Amino acid sequence: MNGPSDQTLAAMRRLAGQVQDELALAGLPVAAGLHRLVSQGVRVELDALDDDDPGVVVTWRPHPSLANAADRAVAARDVDAGTMQRFGEIQRAVVPAIAAVLTAAGFVVDTEAGLPPHVVRITAAPPDGGTVGLLEP
Repeated sequence: MNGPSDQTLAAMRRLAGQVQDELALAGLPVAAGLHRLVSQGVRVELDALDDDDPGVVVTWRPHPSLANAADRAVAARDVDAGTMQRFGEIQRAVVPAIAAVLTAAGFVVDTEAGLPPHVVRITAAPPDGGTVGLLEP
């Protein structure tokens, strides 16, 4: 497997930018360019496994203090920790909302991707370009 072509990667980057813009337009903070241990909000990343199935994935990262505490609970295998439960409840509330916002805007959300429930996978932008025009000066 060689991975996606340059043309496919460029299209995926455009899609990722459109997804970020749409979620920011909805009022969600977008954690772009920050290290995951200090970021919070929506994370949009390329899902570049191969050229036949391009897309982007979206996850939600709560405030670093809660996310880092949950990470420590995972490392300690303390699945009953209160921080783990709070983290899980937040994911179960926010991730479907992210999918709903993107679906309402016309993005194609891949519900058959077989990904963990805290991940939303998007394979196409709306035919009308989504936020294109809304974000013009």
